[in-house]
Amino acid sequence: MTTSTLRRLPVPVCQPPYDDELPERRELPTQGALALQFELPSRLPVEPVVPHLSLVPTIPVEPDDDWAMPRHTPSAELPEPKQWAGRLTQAVVEVIAGGRPAAQLVRWTSLDVYGQLQQAVGRAGRSAASSRMRTSLAAVRSVHVSTPADGVAEVCAVVEQDQRRRAVAMRLEGRDGRWQCTALQVG
Repeated sequence: MTTSTLRRLPVPVCQPPYDDELPERRELPTQGALALQFELPSRLPVEPVVPHLSLVPTIPVEPDDDWAMPRHTPSAELPEPKQWAGRLTQAVVEVIAGGRPAAQLVRWTSLDVYGQLQQAVGRAGRSAASSRMRTSLAAVRSVHVSTPADGVAEVCAVVEQDQRRRAVAMRLEGRDGRWQCTALQVG
């Protein structure tokens, strides 16, 4: 009868080292995948010499605080407001009901309206925690648009959900080539 002896072997380390456990590398940077050490036909070195920042001339630039401000867009350059407002109203109602993330509307709303939507989502999330089932989705029934000025549309929409009707009022302004909701009220 042969007896075999059991041996204990150490378990190899399978995880890569952390960044602070890596050995320090003091290599010269290479250009691309291969280090090129020849001259171009124009006798310029392939690896350019980077001048010290104090030697680079600076060009004075006049600060223009207006570049970050939204630009007014006339109505002629914007889509038809009634159809666009209907889609936005449907999206807003879906956000409030919790069926759509509010982040999808960040481009189409001002910061104030976006904050208002996030607060409405928080309130709806707390009240919907007790009833997880939504009986039906809201649907936009009618949209009425008034244009008091060029690039401005005031919208009143009627939304129906579970035999209940609510009004949604919003102000759309043409900014940076698109309609943007700058005021919102959901009744």
